[in-house]
Amino acid sequence: MSRIAILGNLGVDILYRVARLPRQHEKVQTPEMTIAGGGAPANVAHWLARLGHDVSFHAVTGTDPLSRMATGFLSDAGVNVTGIAHLPDVGPSVASIFTGGTRKAMVCGGPRGVDAHWRALAAGISFSGVDHVHFAPSLHALLFEGGRRADLAQASISTDLNGSVSLELLRDPDIAFTNGDELDAALKTTGAADLAALLAEAHAGGTRRLIVTEGDKGVACHRGGETITARPDPVTPVDRTGGGDAFAAGYLHAMLGGCGEAAALRAGLRLARAALSGIGSRPQTDDVASALTELAGPA
Repeated sequence: MSRIAILGNLGVDILYRVARLPRQHEKVQTPEMTIAGGGAPANVAHWLARLGHDVSFHAVTGTDPLSRMATGFLSDAGVNVTGIAHLPDVGPSVASIFTGGTRKAMVCGGPRGVDAHWRALAAGISFSGVDHVHFAPSLHALLFEGGRRADLAQASISTDLNGSVSLELLRDPDIAFTNGDELDAALKTTGAADLAALLAEAHAGGTRRLIVTEGDKGVACHRGGETITARPDPVTPVDRTGGGDAFAAGYLHAMLGGCGEAAALRAGLRLARAALSGIGSRPQTDDVASALTELAGPA
């Protein structure tokens, strides 16, 4: 298995399964409330560790009980959490999620003003011997300021765009993940009308990939002027939270194992389907157990 370093936010998700969102002054009752680990990079770390990889997670968080809880969730999954800095002047990251099948609404709160802490943390990390690095897009400059860090020469690198689109974010990592809705919104915000033209500029002469998930419509990988697609098996989701993160982990697992593009897309879709079978980004269901067994075996 591969040595993987992941940098980004981690937090706690508080999930409420509801038939609909409340109206003003209304109290909607639900018998299903779940507290689970969250944060997109942390979700990817969880799944890759569950698939047997040697995963280290690097983050800046607080010393409060919720921040400790978020770290504990990762540690319980087998992630090396010694790279997480717990600092007294940093608060927790918490997301309140109202979910019900295909519907989902979120309210997120987290610490601000942690850029100096992140810069100090990243400066102390050595990526020598690491096979792959996955990072949150807000940390792009810490890895690529003035060009790719020298200790990243041997590693492949990926990011989840998470609503951010720029020439640098498409050009510098080897793999960029996004969902179609976020990509469309970002392109409108940046004024880039033609994704194909933007990709041609960002990926000129290279093998970099942009992978766009479209829910039950499937997934498309844009690479070197070609587009490779795959469609998921039909599924009725219990909760869509974290499906994209599970896809990214399944894809990276297969890619690092030497699978071809189509097989890696299918692996991502398989783990994403399993993640939709329970509440939260990291459910423990029979389908999750089955998917992990399938993906951890021979490709």
